[in-house]
Amino acid sequence: MDIARAKELLTALADGVNPLTGEILPDDCICNQAEIIRAFHCILANIKEKPAKKLPENAGKPWTSEEEAALVRMFDAGSTRKEMCAYFKRTKGALAARLVQIGKLQNREEFDFRVNE
Repeated sequence: MDIARAKELLTALADGVNPLTGEILPDDCICNQAEIIRAFHCILANIKEKPAKKLPENAGKPWTSEEEAALVRMFDAGSTRKEMCAYFKRTKGALAARLVQIGKLQNREEFDFRVNE
């Protein structure tokens, strides 16, 4: 579960609403007791959501044959992950997956061991 969803559920409970059904909670529900409501609001006020991780410019875009050829050249020349990520504007995982797909690596984990940071 992510923080945003947890916050949504707790907010509904703090408002006296069943977050799964949208129904008003009964008066005798523990979530309607003043101390519990204050606890929900205390937690909600202190939840820090992680900022969304910014993806590189080319994340999710298809690879061209020219990019694949350049990736192979850089990999064979011993370029670092950091250099390749910057050059291709893609994530480490994307580079590793492509290297597996084109047969330069057996599995993605090898990328961590074969190429220096």
